[in-house]
Amino acid sequence: MPSKRITLLDRAKADLFTAKTMLATAPDDDVVVDVCAYHCQQCVEKTVKFLILLQGESYAPDHRSHVYLEELKDEEMKSMVEQIGLRIDAWATTIRYHHTILSNRQAVSEIIGVCEKLIAMATHALPLGEE
Repeated sequence: MPSKRITLLDRAKADLFTAKTMLATAPDDDVVVDVCAYHCQQCVEKTVKFLILLQGESYAPDHRSHVYLEELKDEEMKSMVEQIGLRIDAWATTIRYHHTILSNRQAVSEIIGVCEKLIAMATHALPLGEE
């Protein structure tokens, strides 16, 4: 049993860890790369929703970035997610059920970099002692 309350940021970090680990161990397996893309999308979504909750707001129960971004006040983060929104929105649900490959190693690697920045920003936004 976990000793602390699990947050969306904790889950986002786990999604990022999963994507990075899988990509490192099977970089040439297109299906694995697609699963990494899904975990990257989940990382972005959970990180942004975590920050919305931290602001004292609620978020839309949606997987499309433009919908849940409406409540985010951090303009730098909002801009980062808007730039990748169309790409990751396709990864949100389609990858789990679609029969063709939707991502590639380069795209996933780029989004992993964005995920790392978003998590760092979210971690920095935490009140002292809550990391």
